[in-house]
Amino acid sequence: MATSTRALAGLKGAARRAGQDLRLAGRHQLFSRFAGSPWLPGTLRKLVFTLAGASLNSSPGPAFVFLGSPRNLVVGSGVYFNVRVFVEANGPVRIGDDCALGMEAMILTSHHPLDQEGHWATEAEPRPVVIGDRVWIGARAVLLPGATIESDVVIAAGAVVAGHCRSHGVYAGVPARRIRSYREPDSEE
Repeated sequence: MATSTRALAGLKGAARRAGQDLRLAGRHQLFSRFAGSPWLPGTLRKLVFTLAGASLNSSPGPAFVFLGSPRNLVVGSGVYFNVRVFVEANGPVRIGDDCALGMEAMILTSHHPLDQEGHWATEAEPRPVVIGDRVWIGARAVLLPGATIESDVVIAAGAVVAGHCRSHGVYAGVPARRIRSYREPDSEE
């Protein structure tokens, strides 16, 4: 009797996981295969994400790859997405105005904390990623969960951003460090 109860519980768990997998596969087909298709015009790409709950003032680029909830995605105006930009929005992702994301740039929001013994949590904790205005993110740069990039920043190609990037600087490396500062423009009075 106990064996059949365990078997039934195992089947229920497997069915639940299969349902989750099917939902993820369906979202991937809609948002990455269809809406991310390089054959789909940008205005239609933007429409699909907007109808799903995203707040977009700019269209995702060709071959855009998206995972997570479109409701977590906010994109300002004048944003340029190069090919194969990857956004995982299980947590909030905000991209300011007049930004450029290079080829295969990656934005991640799912964090798996470690315990004292070094075991990682199987359930992800969403952490927001915030990108200010006039930010240039180089090709294959990775923004990790919780990253904040203030306005007027350049992230070098291949950099891994794990923390806070202050305005008016260039960041490079793994982990990304400020390698150059530049003057703020004179304010007009």
